[in-house]
Amino acid sequence: MTEAQECCPLERVYQEQFRNSNYCLAELKQRVERLEGVLSRAMLLLVANLAGVALMLLQQVL
Repeated sequence: MTEAQECCPLERVYQEQFRNSNYCLAELKQRVERLEGVLSRAMLLLVANLAGVALMLLQQVL
């Protein structure tokens, strides 16, 4: 028997599943990166709004 015949008969199935899981992980990584970008922009907007409110209050006090 050759080495190829001694392999597990489901090896091709497992290889395909592994490739699919790699694709899913890459897609998940892209989604997480986009989410991080959106969240960082949202945090910057919140900080800018907070600074604006603080300046308004400071102007009213003075």
